[in-house]
Amino acid sequence: MIRVWRAFNVVEATLLRNVLEAAGIPAILRNENLIRVAGEVPFDQTWPEVWVLDNAQAAEAGALLQEVRRPRYAPGWACPQCQESIEGQFTACWKCGTERPAQV
Repeated sequence: MIRVWRAFNVVEATLLRNVLEAAGIPAILRNENLIRVAGEVPFDQTWPEVWVLDNAQAAEAGALLQEVRRPRYAPGWACPQCQESIEGQFTACWKCGTERPAQV
């Protein structure tokens, strides 16, 4: 068993563990309840951790988690139906519901 990620909170750690499990990499959380003792032990020692069960999958897991956490940027686009200006992270027009064209 080997640690592949140290998260800032339990929500992040749980999400990342779920990503690994969905990819077929068995993983567990550790330290998910230690935030309660922050101050009594060094704060960074209370952060939740994601561990993979098979050391041979550690590199694959680390690469997957890096990719998932990489910031994404998508340029804004104009709806082809109603010409509304839409922010890049959205895949459909908020005004008329038209899906973003594939070439955008």
